[in-house]
Amino acid sequence: MKVKLVWNFSGEGSLRTAEHHLIHLKEYCKTERIDVFEFGTEEKNQFSSDSYMIVTDELVNKLRGSLKPHQGFKIVC
Repeated sequence: MKVKLVWNFSGEGSLRTAEHHLIHLKEYCKTERIDVFEFGTEEKNQFSSDSYMIVTDELVNKLRGSLKPHQGFKIVC
């Protein structure tokens, strides 16, 4: 099963902050050799954006402890 881990950002520069956060997520996953299905950002509105990554459910506990995502969602395929 896949899980989408999400980090929420708010304020005028929320999209830029989410995009910058995504750079650090990618660097972490490369360094730790973590397989990721997908990385991305989503702009909800002018003042709210998310960065996210989709991983297998086996990695969730490790990543929750080290990366502290704000939300997590199971993805049904």
